[in-house]
Amino acid sequence: MNIKQVQRILLTNFFFMVVVTLLLVGLYETEILTPTDMASDATLMFVILTMMELVTIVAIPVALKMFSLKAVHRKLVARKGDALLPWGTARLNMLCLPMLINTFMYYQTMSPAFGYMAIILFLCLFFVYPSIGRCEAEVSED
Repeated sequence: MNIKQVQRILLTNFFFMVVVTLLLVGLYETEILTPTDMASDATLMFVILTMMELVTIVAIPVALKMFSLKAVHRKLVARKGDALLPWGTARLNMLCLPMLINTFMYYQTMSPAFGYMAIILFLCLFFVYPSIGRCEAEVSED
């Protein structure tokens, strides 16, 4: 698979996850979807919040540094697009899935911590935006 095809797939994945998250925000803000009474169970809230904080704290640096790890970089250089697709998808999903879950949990509980984590993850997405230049640079030996 060539780099251009892989870049289009990664870009589609990127925009799909962002649009789904924005759609979720829109549905809750227009009150088409309504929150449940999840915030009343303090123990469950503590467990979910702690888990999502840990996932967010770990996912951001791992996703941002993943392609500079020697083992991953060697695979990207050796196999080009065939390696970029699964590794790039994994990197995008490391940021997008927690962002989606944090957005959902924010509207279910109205806890600002979930909202802040979703915003931070959204901002981190722009550091891994799959432009054609970045995709080509990721599979080069430089």
